Order: sequence, then structure tokens, then C-alpha cells
Amino acid sequence: MCSQLGAAWAVGALVVPVMSRVMLIAAFGGGSGAFWAVGFFGALAVVIGLLAVVSATRDVTFLGATGGGRVLWAVLVTGLGTAGWALGWSATDTVGLQVGRWPLWASVLGGIPYALVAGLLLRGLRRSGTALGLTVAILLAGAVALHRQWPQEFEQRLALAGVQRETSYAVTIPGYLPTDHDYGRGLGGGGFRPADPDATPPDLYITIVARRVLRQDGGMCGQPTALDARLDWGLCTSEPGGLIYRHNEIEHGYQVTVGRLYVTIAGNAAVDHASLRAAALSLHPATAAELGGGRDQDGEYFAARIPGYVGQVMGIPPGMQYQPAEPADRGASSVAITLAVSNGDERSACVNAAQCRPEGPDLYYVRREDQHGYAIRHGDETVEVLGGLRVDAATLRQAARDARRTTDEELDRVLPQLPPQSFADRIRIWLRDRF
Repeated sequence: MCSQLGAAWAVGALVVPVMSRVMLIAAFGGGSGAFWAVGFFGALAVVIGLLAVVSATRDVTFLGATGGGRVLWAVLVTGLGTAGWALGWSATDTVGLQVGRWPLWASVLGGIPYALVAGLLLRGLRRSGTALGLTVAILLAGAVALHRQWPQEFEQRLALAGVQRETSYAVTIPGYLPTDHDYGRGLGGGGFRPADPDATPPDLYITIVARRVLRQDGGMCGQPTALDARLDWGLCTSEPGGLIYRHNEIEHGYQVTVGRLYVTIAGNAAVDHASLRAAALSLHPATAAELGGGRDQDGEYFAARIPGYVGQVMGIPPGMQYQPAEPADRGASSVAITLAVSNGDERSACVNAAQCRPEGPDLYYVRREDQHGYAIRHGDETVEVLGGLRVDAATLRQAARDARRTTDEELDRVLPQLPPQSFADRIRIWLRDRF
């Protein structure tokens, strides 16, 4: 029995490592064809060698009585042993043991899968049962090791996400919920939105886009509809002055014919009807000032005078887009809060700020065009908590003071898992998903 198990162990301890190195050398020298050729003939040589072993020790295995049984024994030990050897090697690399750095340990451990397979095929329930128990124990230990997160894996996840512990901060803001970097129970490290959906005002936008081609259908209220334009479905109403008001559950507005162009003025449902009618009545070719130097007027850019709105050029499709002139009226952004951390001095937050004033030791109030908030020094880092102009300054000040560095446990909840690179990695992911 010992000679049979020892011979099986020697295959994994001595023969397979040498064969794997020869296969790699063959791959570098002759490509994948040489790699698989060496692997095939190497496996065949191992099977023949093990066949000689089992023929000499046939009495200790229940497969030794016949020639077919002995061939099956050699194939099983070679195949299952190699599978266990490869899985064990991959698993030890996954958990960071790097057994390959110590040749002696690599040899000792590499032979175990082959010896265990041979042990499972021994004659006698006690012997094969012992091998089965050892196999189950090793598999359970491997499962526990794979399920556990090792320090080097956590560091790799940090690098994958581009996260640095030093600049990873989080805070809980009463009445707000995190929109990203959500650590649970209201603790967040990025953006925040009001917990009450009704506290978020709707976004307002109006677009003006010209088209040259009409759709081949009946149009709406007797007015043809531009191809690929908005407002091509829903209801319509004829209004004084020849305008056709188009509306559906998502957008509403007008289509106006200017020469050979069909100009669509569309706003989302939150935009009031009067603003869209004012846009349709004041429609005109965009001036150089309205284009802002970003585009040349090619005859297809149109603008309008819409009280309370400012416009800017948009790219695809080419046209103009309008939003409220007052930042405090710009929907969700007016009540949103963001937390950011940098290594710079707290006074660096004053760069490009419309207003910046100290309000205490290491604390600065910052006001920009569409945001305001506080920059405060926390150790070697500067924490900025900025919100839309509807957000109360006291809320932002307290959030800046309450912000703290995240713990590894909190980071673990939001960091992405490493993509699988081996079979052991896939087993690890499966174990963590289910246990």
C-alpha cells in the first residue's frame, strides 16, 4: 500500500512540476501546438508509469484484479490527481500563499492530490474511508480559505476601484440618502439626494431643434411632422396665431415652419405652457452671441427669448437647449449634496469661487455659481461638502464637520469584487454568493 501511495505522490511531487515547466518551454518555442503535444505525451507517459505501479501492487486496490481495472486506476489517478493539483495550486495563489516560491513545499503539497485519489481506490473500507475523510477535510479547509477575504485581495480591490484609504470619507446627513458609495444606514461618501422625493423639484429643460425632412404620415392637427423630431405622438390643439400645441405624457411644445425648415420647440412636462408658447412666438435664427462662439451659424440653429431661461448650444442633435437662469431653480441639482476629499489645503477650495470666507479654524464657506458649502481640514485632508443653492448652509456646515474616514469594513461593502482569473476565483465567487 505504501509503495502504491508513494508512487502516486511522486507523480505530483516530481513528475508533474517538471512536465509543466517543459510544457511552458514548448509553448514559448513552438506555440500552442507544441504546448498541447508535450502535455499529451507527458500525460500518456504518466499513465504508463502508473500502470506499471498498479500492476506491481494490484492487490491493494479493488481495481487491480483486471487489466481494464488497472488502466482505469492509472487514468483516474492521473486525471483526478492533476485536477486536484491544478485546483490546489490556483487556490493557494488566490489566497496569497504563493507556494511556488518554495520548491520543497510545492513538491510536498503537489503530490497530495494524487496520493488521495489512490487512497480512495484502496481495497478495504477503513483505508478508503480514511482517504475520503482527508479529502473532505482538505476541501472544506480550501473552501473556508477561499471564502475568506485575505489582506492582499482587499488591497487589490482598492486599486481596482481607484480608492485610497486616506481620501475615502463618509458622512450621514439627516434627511438625505446616498446616491453612490452607499455604506448603508444613510452613510455615504459621494452624492446625496433628499430622502423625501417630494423635496426634489423637477428638472426643467427646453430644446429647439430644426429638421429638413417630413414624415410621410398625416401629421398632427393637419400639421406635418418633422422626421426624427420630438413631439411626433400624443394630442394636439390649434391655438390663435396658427400655432399647433402638441403634448403627451413626457413632453409638450410646438413645431414651427421657418422657410424649408421645421423647428421643434419641446419642453419636459414640468415646463409651463406659457414658456413654450413664448419660445414659439419669439423664434429666430441664433445670433453669434447666442451661439457663444461654440458653433458657426449654418442656418439651422434657432433661438428664442424665454423669460427666466438661458440657452446654450447642444451637439447631437445640433440645436439649443434652455434651462432656468437661476441655479436655485435647476431641479435635482439645486437640492443635491456632494462630498469630496483632496490632499490640498482647505484654502484651495477658494479657487474659482465667487465667494470664500473663513468661518473658524480650518473652516471656509465657499460659494460658486450653482453650489455653496464648506471646506474643512481633517488631518492631512481637506473635505468639501457642497450643495445646491436650495440646501441650507447649516446642513452643509454640520456635514463637513461630521465627515470621517471610512473603515475597511465600510469600504468592503461598496468595493467591486475582483474579476475571476482562474477556476479557483470562480469557486470563491460562488462560495461568497451562497454562504
